[in-house]
Amino acid sequence: MKVATQLSSVEGHRMRLFGLIIPALLACPATVAACDIPSPAIADYLNGHANGRVVFVGNVVASTARKTDGLVIEDLTVSVSKSFGVATLPRTLPVLSRISGGSNPCGRADFSARAGEQWLIFGQRDAERVWPDLYLSRKLVNGRIGAALLRQLSPAASLKMRE
Repeated sequence: MKVATQLSSVEGHRMRLFGLIIPALLACPATVAACDIPSPAIADYLNGHANGRVVFVGNVVASTARKTDGLVIEDLTVSVSKSFGVATLPRTLPVLSRISGGSNPCGRADFSARAGEQWLIFGQRDAERVWPDLYLSRKLVNGRIGAALLRQLSPAASLKMRE
């Protein structure tokens, strides 16, 4: 009888605790914003040249900053060595590195590439620059793209080498 009373007491505590946690969780607001949209898949970048999507390997050559309307915009100059997909790219491209002095509603980090580094960049190109996808773009170590990623990049599109 004593064991049964102890068990029912423990169960009673669990039920009360559970009864407090669930309403508290339901009361927490769940925020959904445009920032929560998942980034496009690799195939979307490879086949999205009509929408300005690009995939390329580039070497960071230089960094320039300019102030516009209270914002400091820093672009990297990237020398394109390989491009994937059907987009034709110039030999060098400006790639957005950071915007400071304004608000960043999505809380996304800056593109932290530095001069001398080699990167595989997935991005959205407009008339001024490439806006890198911070989730898919990656720094290359010894100029190598991992085998699994290279398989995703190569079959869907032709690999164009710059000479």
